Amino acid sequence: MSEEKMLQGGKQIARVFKEEGVDYMFGISGGHVFAFMVGAGSAAGVKLVHCRHEQAGGYAADAYARASGKVGVCFGTAGPGMTNQVSAIAQAHFCKSPVVAIYGQHMTAEDGRGALQECFAEPVLHSLTKWTRRVVNPAVLAHWTKKAFRDAMTYPQGPCAIEVPADIMAMRTKASSQVGFIDNSYPEPQPPQANPETIEKAVRHLLEAERPVIAGGEAIFWSDASAELQEFVELTQIPVITRRIARGAVPEDHPLAFRGRARGKILRAADVACTIGLNLGYLEGYGAWAKNAKLIQITESKSDIEFTAKTDMVILANPKEALKQMIDCARDIIKGSPKKEAWLQQVDEIKAAEEKRLADVAEEVKNNSPIHLSWMAHEAVSVLDKDATVIFDGFSSSAYITERFVAKHAGAVLDAGNWAGVGHGVGMGIGAQLARPGKQVLVMMGDGGMGLGGFDVETAVRVQAPVVYLLANNSAWMAAIGPQYRHALPIPGYQDEWTSFGMLPTRYDKVFEAMGAYTERVEDPTQLKPALERAYKSGRTSVIDCVVDRTVFHPIQARRGLEVTPDSGPFSSFWDPEDVSDDFRPKMFPKLYEDEK
Repeated sequence: MSEEKMLQGGKQIARVFKEEGVDYMFGISGGHVFAFMVGAGSAAGVKLVHCRHEQAGGYAADAYARASGKVGVCFGTAGPGMTNQVSAIAQAHFCKSPVVAIYGQHMTAEDGRGALQECFAEPVLHSLTKWTRRVVNPAVLAHWTKKAFRDAMTYPQGPCAIEVPADIMAMRTKASSQVGFIDNSYPEPQPPQANPETIEKAVRHLLEAERPVIAGGEAIFWSDASAELQEFVELTQIPVITRRIARGAVPEDHPLAFRGRARGKILRAADVACTIGLNLGYLEGYGAWAKNAKLIQITESKSDIEFTAKTDMVILANPKEALKQMIDCARDIIKGSPKKEAWLQQVDEIKAAEEKRLADVAEEVKNNSPIHLSWMAHEAVSVLDKDATVIFDGFSSSAYITERFVAKHAGAVLDAGNWAGVGHGVGMGIGAQLARPGKQVLVMMGDGGMGLGGFDVETAVRVQAPVVYLLANNSAWMAAIGPQYRHALPIPGYQDEWTSFGMLPTRYDKVFEAMGAYTERVEDPTQLKPALERAYKSGRTSVIDCVVDRTVFHPIQARRGLEVTPDSGPFSSFWDPEDVSDDFRPKMFPKLYEDEK
């Protein structure tokens, strides 16, 4: 009888990776994680995507998770290898993305001795993960890895992190000596259903309402409930909006679906609103739109319930299972047509008005040079297939494209959630493309974000990921701020109001051409669509350097105007006239100039 083989720590972790079907891991190598990298690659066949910056590895793992519906894996070496990934882990946390992060660490005997890259992930990542664990016993490596995968995928999803000292990772143990882990030890459990009487009460509320709406959230995607949601709204003829990663669960061109700026008027007009797997947090206005409606919240976790949204019913259940019950219940109740003709007509009129506004704006600005952000968004969405994935990474540019993009499948939209960072798009494009090979991936970038994460375009080229990065190049950092800030260090030769708080005009097409990407620079608005078509046809990592009008602000700023008043809020009300440049002062303080009109 042959003696059982001793396995180093990286191969004990790899046992779990193989069981979980891990295909890729994203990060940067280092001496403290060599054992892990060798183990994952040789024992589990995991493909390494070696990045230029650890942040890209974390963002790629996040996007891979949200695009594939599986756990995304990232890693980093000790110290800076972990800290460089913190923002990406934070984004996964706020976007409820199941990511497992593996970090190296100095040797245990060097604790507190100022060792090379001495750092502890547990206190650093404590508030940004479900948990972070320092493993100092090689016999429990498989246990904690399996627990990380299980907990990351438990709703609400989120990141888990493990840090392993280099000496612990290198130690060899028998597979049979691993504590708290047996390969393939249990089948997936059946998700929880709701109380049938409660389901019936909720369905009756919706059917008896005059103006009902349904709002689906992230859990629709994670529970794979798109088909059930669409079947229920078609059966009951209730208007529906899907949010965040659930956008497109009911295709947004469906007659019952609504989106974009139409959502505010429709949601506020509802008398009964049912949220399914949607957290009414910051990005949903904390549910303020439902204050005059009877609100029903269906969620798998109490943590999703918003305290400040007055709620009539809460149902704790898996969204897919709850929707199956609701469908069966509605079929038993409905006699004749459930259509609320007047309400559906009102919804259609609001939607039509918004579509007309979008068309009118595009027509108005289509010949503008520099290119208007509305036209850039109009042309960008016109070349996308129905199974495309769009990633938002830009302050103003993303706001213009999100209202024009029509999502047609759940997971079509990947964003930064209320973490609201920039620079994530480059890495996320790689992760999304590897998760959905052969499908279009468009990353809407600003030049600010490209400055933070752009060097990983080379990673995309190297792994042959045909991502298209559409760069809104306005040579300004948050256009609405640049001209106001008169105290920034001036740039010799560029003394205008913008570059003092922005960037030098840069030919990003030349920068990324040198990395091997397909690139074009677009200044003529008529050439944007052909350039995008050529980029997709090239089958290569592509950067379209689109020169846009830097005086076009974020839609919220444009709608509200830039005038500073006591009600302007914390991000602008601190300005005084003498703080603002002469050219920009009349826009922010128009009342000071009323006598000159």
